[in-house]
Amino acid sequence: MRPSKSVRTALLATIGAAAIAVTGAPATAAESRGCTYVDGTLCLHESKWFNGATVEYPAPFGADCVNSSMGFLGWLNLTDYSLRVYEGANCTGISYYVPSGDLHNVQAPLSSFKVV
Repeated sequence: MRPSKSVRTALLATIGAAAIAVTGAPATAAESRGCTYVDGTLCLHESKWFNGATVEYPAPFGADCVNSSMGFLGWLNLTDYSLRVYEGANCTGISYYVPSGDLHNVQAPLSSFKVV
């Protein structure tokens, strides 16, 4: 059973607080692209530790491939959509299935995503 969205959001907040405690810096970069973690958004993190730069995409995405403005290692999918994230631009290369509500990270940077 997957934890609820509120549990995942609380987990991410805890991770962020731990990052601040360890590094003395905020868990996300002070960019206008920062994530709000509201329902209906996909938040991509530059770091697998969910700190550093972030970019948020509000749903719906349509059926086309979306190229991220940065490489990402972690994500929080708060949309109602299942996605596939890809290693290469234009949805090419190694890919991972991302169900709705998924909080996950990977070892190698990813570049794009689309609804499946």
